[in-house]
Amino acid sequence: PMMVYVTPVAERVKARSMAGSAFLDFRVNRTEIDPEYRNNPVELAKIRRTIEAVKENKFASITGVVIKGYASPEGSYQSNARLAEGRAKALLEYVKKQYDFGDVSLKVESVPEDWEGLEKAVEASDMANKVELLAIIRADEPADWDAREWKLKQLNGGAPYRVLLNEIYPALRHSDYEVDYTIRNFNLDEARELAFTDPSQLSLNEFFMVAQSLEPGSPKYSEVFETAVRM
Repeated sequence: PMMVYVTPVAERVKARSMAGSAFLDFRVNRTEIDPEYRNNPVELAKIRRTIEAVKENKFASITGVVIKGYASPEGSYQSNARLAEGRAKALLEYVKKQYDFGDVSLKVESVPEDWEGLEKAVEASDMANKVELLAIIRADEPADWDAREWKLKQLNGGAPYRVLLNEIYPALRHSDYEVDYTIRNFNLDEARELAFTDPSQLSLNEFFMVAQSLEPGSPKYSEVFETAVRM
Protein backbone atom coordinates (compact mmCIF):
# COMPACT_ATOMS: atom_id res chain seq x y z
CA PRO A 1 0.00 0.00 0.00
CA MET A 2 1.08 3.54 -0.68
CA MET A 3 0.09 6.54 1.43
CA VAL A 4 -1.36 9.31 -0.74
CA TYR A 5 -1.71 12.88 0.52
CA VAL A 6 -4.07 15.54 -0.72
CA THR A 7 -2.19 18.75 -1.42
CA PRO A 8 -3.83 21.57 0.60
CA VAL A 9 -5.03 24.49 -1.46
CA ALA A 10 -2.77 27.53 -1.07
CA GLU A 11 -4.42 30.47 0.71
CA ARG A 12 -4.36 33.57 -1.48
CA VAL A 13 -4.56 35.68 1.68
CA LYS A 14 -3.60 34.19 5.05
CA ALA A 15 -6.28 35.93 7.11
CA ARG A 16 -6.17 35.40 10.87
CA SER A 17 -7.69 36.97 13.98
CA MET A 18 -7.11 37.19 17.73
CA ALA A 19 -10.04 37.88 20.02
CA GLY A 20 -11.01 38.18 23.65
CA SER A 21 -13.35 39.79 26.18
CA ALA A 22 -12.67 42.63 28.60
CA PHE A 23 -14.80 43.29 31.69
CA LEU A 24 -14.33 47.01 32.21
CA ASP A 25 -15.72 48.90 35.17
CA PHE A 26 -17.71 52.04 34.45
CA ARG A 27 -19.25 54.42 36.93
CA VAL A 28 -23.03 54.16 37.14
CA ASN A 29 -24.76 55.35 33.96
CA ARG A 30 -21.49 56.69 32.49
CA THR A 31 -19.60 55.77 29.32
CA GLU A 32 -16.19 57.34 29.98
CA ILE A 33 -13.28 54.98 30.58
CA ASP A 34 -11.15 55.61 33.65
CA PRO A 35 -7.99 53.53 33.05
CA GLU A 36 -7.24 53.46 36.80
CA TYR A 37 -10.77 52.66 38.02
CA ARG A 38 -11.19 49.38 39.94
CA ASN A 39 -10.01 46.46 37.75
CA ASN A 40 -9.62 48.47 34.54
CA PRO A 41 -5.79 48.41 34.50
CA VAL A 42 -5.88 44.59 34.23
CA GLU A 43 -8.67 44.46 31.66
CA LEU A 44 -7.19 47.17 29.43
CA ALA A 45 -3.83 45.40 29.57
CA LYS A 46 -5.49 42.29 28.08
CA ILE A 47 -6.57 44.30 25.05
CA ARG A 48 -3.19 45.95 24.63
CA ARG A 49 -1.42 42.56 24.80
CA THR A 50 -3.63 41.23 22.01
CA ILE A 51 -2.95 44.22 19.76
CA GLU A 52 0.76 44.25 20.52
CA ALA A 53 1.08 40.52 19.86
CA VAL A 54 0.00 41.21 16.28
CA LYS A 55 1.85 44.51 15.85
CA GLU A 56 5.11 42.92 17.04
CA ASN A 57 4.76 40.03 14.61
CA LYS A 58 7.11 41.04 11.78
CA PHE A 59 5.21 38.85 9.34
CA ALA A 60 1.73 40.21 10.17
CA SER A 61 -0.29 43.27 9.11
CA ILE A 62 -3.37 44.39 11.00
CA THR A 63 -6.37 44.73 8.69
CA GLY A 64 -9.13 45.59 11.16
CA VAL A 65 -10.15 46.05 14.77
CA VAL A 66 -13.70 45.34 15.96
CA ILE A 67 -15.01 46.22 19.41
CA LYS A 68 -18.45 44.99 20.45
CA GLY A 69 -20.02 46.26 23.64
CA TYR A 70 -22.61 44.39 25.70
CA ALA A 71 -24.82 45.51 28.59
CA SER A 72 -26.80 43.39 31.04
CA PRO A 73 -30.63 43.46 31.10
CA GLU A 74 -30.64 45.54 34.28
CA GLY A 75 -32.51 48.81 33.70
CA SER A 76 -34.36 50.04 30.63
CA TYR A 77 -33.53 48.70 27.17
CA GLN A 78 -33.20 52.22 25.79
CA SER A 79 -30.71 53.21 28.45
CA ASN A 80 -28.74 50.01 28.01
CA ALA A 81 -28.56 50.57 24.24
CA ARG A 82 -26.98 53.96 24.90
CA LEU A 83 -24.53 52.54 27.43
CA ALA A 84 -23.47 49.53 25.33
CA GLU A 85 -22.79 51.67 22.26
CA GLY A 86 -21.22 54.55 24.20
CA ARG A 87 -18.88 52.29 26.15
CA ALA A 88 -17.78 50.41 23.03
CA LYS A 89 -17.02 53.74 21.32
CA ALA A 90 -15.10 54.90 24.40
CA LEU A 91 -12.99 51.74 24.33
CA LEU A 92 -12.24 52.21 20.64
CA GLU A 93 -11.15 55.80 21.33
CA TYR A 94 -8.90 54.55 24.10
CA VAL A 95 -7.30 52.01 21.77
CA LYS A 96 -6.85 54.60 19.01
CA LYS A 97 -4.91 56.83 21.40
CA GLN A 98 -2.54 53.97 22.24
CA TYR A 99 -1.63 52.92 18.69
CA ASP A 100 -1.33 54.33 15.20
CA PHE A 101 -3.50 52.11 13.01
CA GLY A 102 -3.14 54.18 9.84
CA ASP A 103 -6.00 53.44 7.45
CA VAL A 104 -6.96 50.14 9.14
CA SER A 105 -10.70 49.51 9.46
CA LEU A 106 -11.90 50.28 13.01
CA LYS A 107 -15.44 49.19 13.80
CA VAL A 108 -17.81 49.46 16.76
CA GLU A 109 -20.79 47.18 17.38
CA SER A 110 -23.07 46.86 20.38
CA VAL A 111 -25.69 44.60 21.94
CA PRO A 112 -28.01 46.58 24.26
CA GLU A 113 -28.78 43.58 26.50
CA ASP A 114 -26.98 40.25 26.43
CA TRP A 115 -29.99 37.94 26.75
CA GLU A 116 -28.15 35.17 24.90
CA GLY A 117 -25.37 35.29 27.48
CA LEU A 118 -27.96 35.36 30.26
CA GLU A 119 -29.61 32.22 28.92
CA LYS A 120 -26.28 30.35 28.74
CA ALA A 121 -25.26 31.46 32.24
CA VAL A 122 -28.58 30.43 33.82
CA GLU A 123 -28.58 27.12 31.96
CA ALA A 124 -25.09 26.34 33.25
CA SER A 125 -25.98 27.31 36.83
CA ASP A 126 -27.61 25.30 39.62
CA MET A 127 -29.64 28.24 40.95
CA ALA A 128 -33.15 27.90 42.32
CA ASN A 129 -36.07 28.48 39.92
CA LYS A 130 -33.74 27.76 37.01
CA VAL A 131 -36.49 26.17 34.90
CA GLU A 132 -38.88 29.10 35.46
CA LEU A 133 -36.15 31.64 34.68
CA LEU A 134 -35.26 29.91 31.42
CA ALA A 135 -38.95 29.76 30.44
CA ILE A 136 -39.19 33.55 30.80
CA ILE A 137 -35.88 34.19 29.03
CA ARG A 138 -36.74 31.90 26.09
CA ALA A 139 -40.40 32.90 25.70
CA ASP A 140 -41.55 34.83 22.65
CA GLU A 141 -43.84 36.93 24.85
CA PRO A 142 -43.66 39.55 26.06
CA ALA A 143 -41.71 40.84 23.08
CA ASP A 144 -40.85 44.00 25.00
CA TRP A 145 -37.52 43.39 26.75
CA ASP A 146 -38.34 45.65 29.69
CA ALA A 147 -41.57 43.74 30.29
CA ARG A 148 -39.65 40.47 30.16
CA GLU A 149 -37.14 41.74 32.70
CA TRP A 150 -40.08 42.75 34.93
CA LYS A 151 -41.29 39.14 34.85
CA LEU A 152 -37.85 38.00 35.99
CA LYS A 153 -38.04 40.47 38.88
CA GLN A 154 -41.45 39.18 39.98
CA LEU A 155 -40.55 35.49 40.03
CA ASN A 156 -40.68 34.01 43.55
CA GLY A 157 -40.76 37.37 45.26
CA GLY A 158 -37.62 38.61 43.49
CA ALA A 159 -35.20 36.17 45.15
CA PRO A 160 -33.93 34.59 41.87
CA TYR A 161 -33.54 38.05 40.33
CA ARG A 162 -31.30 39.15 43.19
CA VAL A 163 -29.03 36.20 42.39
CA LEU A 164 -28.99 37.22 38.73
CA LEU A 165 -28.16 40.78 39.71
CA ASN A 166 -25.26 39.85 41.94
CA GLU A 167 -23.81 36.73 40.37
CA ILE A 168 -24.66 36.69 36.65
CA TYR A 169 -25.32 40.21 35.39
CA PRO A 170 -21.77 41.54 36.02
CA ALA A 171 -20.31 39.04 33.53
CA LEU A 172 -22.82 40.15 30.90
CA ARG A 173 -21.34 43.65 30.85
CA HIS A 174 -18.36 43.03 28.64
CA SER A 175 -16.53 44.37 25.62
CA ASP A 176 -15.47 41.79 23.05
CA TYR A 177 -12.54 42.72 20.84
CA GLU A 178 -11.14 41.19 17.68
CA VAL A 179 -7.91 42.06 15.88
CA ASP A 180 -7.93 40.88 12.27
CA TYR A 181 -4.65 40.52 10.42
CA THR A 182 -2.92 38.85 7.52
CA ILE A 183 0.37 36.94 7.45
CA ARG A 184 2.54 37.13 4.36
CA ASN A 185 3.35 33.99 2.38
CA PHE A 186 6.73 32.29 2.80
CA ASN A 187 9.18 30.66 0.44
CA LEU A 188 10.44 27.15 1.16
CA ASP A 189 13.53 28.18 3.14
CA GLU A 190 11.51 30.52 5.37
CA ALA A 191 8.77 27.93 5.84
CA ARG A 192 11.27 25.20 6.78
CA GLU A 193 12.69 27.37 9.55
CA LEU A 194 9.29 28.51 10.86
CA ALA A 195 7.87 24.98 10.86
CA PHE A 196 10.14 24.19 13.80
CA THR A 197 10.38 27.61 15.48
CA ASP A 198 7.04 29.43 14.99
CA PRO A 199 4.59 27.12 13.19
CA SER A 200 1.54 29.31 13.87
CA GLN A 201 2.74 31.55 11.02
CA LEU A 202 2.32 28.84 8.37
CA SER A 203 -0.62 27.83 6.24
CA LEU A 204 -1.53 24.20 5.70
CA ASN A 205 -0.13 24.43 2.18
CA GLU A 206 3.20 25.72 3.52
CA PHE A 207 3.39 22.82 5.98
CA PHE A 208 2.82 20.43 3.08
CA MET A 209 5.51 22.20 1.03
CA VAL A 210 7.97 21.75 3.89
CA ALA A 211 7.06 18.08 4.34
CA GLN A 212 7.60 17.41 0.64
CA SER A 213 11.16 18.73 0.99
CA LEU A 214 11.99 16.26 3.76
CA GLU A 215 12.79 12.55 3.64
CA PRO A 216 9.53 10.58 3.94
CA GLY A 217 9.33 8.73 7.25
CA SER A 218 12.10 10.75 8.89
CA PRO A 219 11.49 12.22 12.38
CA LYS A 220 11.28 15.78 11.01
CA TYR A 221 8.90 14.66 8.26
CA SER A 222 6.55 13.16 10.86
CA GLU A 223 6.93 16.17 13.14
CA VAL A 224 5.82 18.55 10.36
CA PHE A 225 2.64 16.55 9.74
CA GLU A 226 1.87 16.29 13.45
CA THR A 227 2.43 20.03 13.90
CA ALA A 228 0.17 20.78 10.95
CA VAL A 229 -2.59 18.78 12.62
CA ARG A 230 -2.18 20.72 15.88
CA MET A 231 -2.14 24.07 14.10
